[in-house]
Amino acid sequence: MKLKQITESIKFAWGMRGAPGIPAGDYLTRRANMDQMMAKLSERAILPSSIAMTDITVTGRHGQRIPARVYRKAGSTSRALMVFVHGGGMIMGSIDGNNSTVSRYVDKTGIPALSVGYRLAPEHPYPAQQDDVIEAIAWAHSHAGELNIDRSHIGLVGESSGGGISAGVALKLRDAGEHPIACLLLVYPMLDDRTTSAKAIASKFLTWTVADNVTGWNCLLEGKAGAADVSAYAAPARATDLRDLPPTYIEVGDLDLFKDEDEKFAKDLKAAGVEVEFHLRHGAPHGFEIITPELREGVFKQRSAFLSTHLSA
Repeated sequence: MKLKQITESIKFAWGMRGAPGIPAGDYLTRRANMDQMMAKLSERAILPSSIAMTDITVTGRHGQRIPARVYRKAGSTSRALMVFVHGGGMIMGSIDGNNSTVSRYVDKTGIPALSVGYRLAPEHPYPAQQDDVIEAIAWAHSHAGELNIDRSHIGLVGESSGGGISAGVALKLRDAGEHPIACLLLVYPMLDDRTTSAKAIASKFLTWTVADNVTGWNCLLEGKAGAADVSAYAAPARATDLRDLPPTYIEVGDLDLFKDEDEKFAKDLKAAGVEVEFHLRHGAPHGFEIITPELREGVFKQRSAFLSTHLSA
């Protein structure tokens, strides 16, 4: 991206989401601004006419009611399933704000999707988010016949905090020996609660700031972000054993607060023998494909190719 494009993109993001400077810890203002931004983006979105959406409710083992949405492309015979986990810093976001993104994946691949409306922090701290995603995966397994899916071809797609949740879920399921995941697609994932600073070169271009990050992690971990005893399931960058995770796609911009942690996670996965496809987008901030539509087609083509390769069924 050229500097002018980057600057215009950041101004757009701040204008939609609220100018930077919201104090750390103020999750309610962040949530309200995010809801407003996603509502505006949804108004602009043109969804593919080939995609049908069906709302469902998954009842968890603790009685929690988890909103979810199934997406299907007309005429598709795919028996795979992608489980989509939205972003929002652990404290905001919803399935409604991601119809355009999920529909785009389904339209390009023909693979049905299940989008999960997990509970948000701080009202529901860790591990509520991962619990809800695991419940949704279990629901898909128990309804495989109704959904006409192959249980061995279920992948996880997560963006930002949803990427961190997805990585943690994959670790949990690996260790439990349950519901194996066929692949992971992690878009600028939020992986490390210890990220509390930004390089000077990138700091003025951040659409997700240090204050945002501190807020999100402390809401998730009940004020204990950075503590020595934080679970690697909650913050997958802390994991010391990444063996036997599924093929993983990771993408991040070099003007993203998560750049270093994502790049390191990709290297650690490779060192553990995991198949990794890593993309570093030059001149790109967090959420770049949302605020710079001219880049969207190319990145979705690559992501969709990864899903099609690893979820073909």
